Amino acid sequence: MQKKYGIIANVIVEIPKPEEKQRQDSSKEKRVELHLHTQMSQMDGVSSVENLINRAASWGMEAIAITDHGVVQAFPEANKVSKDLDIKVIYGVEAYLVSDIEDAPSKARDLNTYVVFDIETTGLGFRTEKITEIGAVKIQDGKVIDEFETFVNPGKPIPPQVVAITNITDDMVKDADAIKEVMPKFLEFIKGCTLVAHNADFDIGFIRHNCEELGLEFNNKYIDTLALSRQLFPEFKKHKLGFVAEQLGIKVTNAHRALDDVNTLVRVFEKMQEAMEVKKSAAEGDNKETKTEGCKEAHKALPSYHAILLAKNEIGLKNLYKLISISHLEYFHKRPRILKSVFKKYSEGLILGSACEQGEVYSAVFGRKV
Repeated sequence: MQKKYGIIANVIVEIPKPEEKQRQDSSKEKRVELHLHTQMSQMDGVSSVENLINRAASWGMEAIAITDHGVVQAFPEANKVSKDLDIKVIYGVEAYLVSDIEDAPSKARDLNTYVVFDIETTGLGFRTEKITEIGAVKIQDGKVIDEFETFVNPGKPIPPQVVAITNITDDMVKDADAIKEVMPKFLEFIKGCTLVAHNADFDIGFIRHNCEELGLEFNNKYIDTLALSRQLFPEFKKHKLGFVAEQLGIKVTNAHRALDDVNTLVRVFEKMQEAMEVKKSAAEGDNKETKTEGCKEAHKALPSYHAILLAKNEIGLKNLYKLISISHLEYFHKRPRILKSVFKKYSEGLILGSACEQGEVYSAVFGRKV
């Protein structure tokens, strides 16, 4: 049996840190913290708003913002504490913002000529991994008019775990052209076309990154059928291409090979366009009340991004309270969500910021969407 030691403390004396040893802000020009969480932020804050404001005041800061996740419960205490200190409190929130304004289904429904494409890679990160295969078909008036398929020599070994998924080996790509020869041909193939891909941000990230590396221009618009599936079929438990295809009655023959996945997606996208036409006809026949209820449910399928909302005056503070109430009472789905359409209605007096790495701006830059 392993020995275990125990310690019994008879007396514990807490000794406060000397004031001179505490962290100080020696900057002549004090900064203003615009992103701060109190203990009211679930799993993301442990300090009370009183302690935070007192510390900011002791450092000589003129103002400090309170931006808890989706709630404003710290505001009353913040107001009370700040009255006794020479510091201004900026009332705000780190919101979960949902982009419901852009009508992705209508854009996909009205497509006439487009390219459905897919890539295979050596791994997930476009900054470190390489493309091994590109497959694409060009659709016009519902018919395939051209195809593009090629292996790409990645210039590095394909990891065994990736080979197990894609069945693409080093021998299969060793004699293929490098991406610098392949990419100009692919860009010529997709010239002037909207692109369609499943989990498009992954594929587009690789394409855009390689184009930047090669000094090539890439500005095609694209539609993500993963996001589209979440909007059209919220009842599906999963939205991977194979699962969606199965639910729509489409047989998948060879998953994780570029052109095979493309051919599957072509049929899936056709079914999606049919579903969009049906929903469009149904929506046109529904009354206004039914449409509103549908909108309230549709937001659940859309991604949310962190955003900072700051009240710059009393009107903004009033609108902030309205947005928080609406997000909890009407659009709560795992988190209190603020729809962009609702924010637009109550945006007077509010400043909108991009928040952290889970914000829409940071995500777009990191994912090479811009």
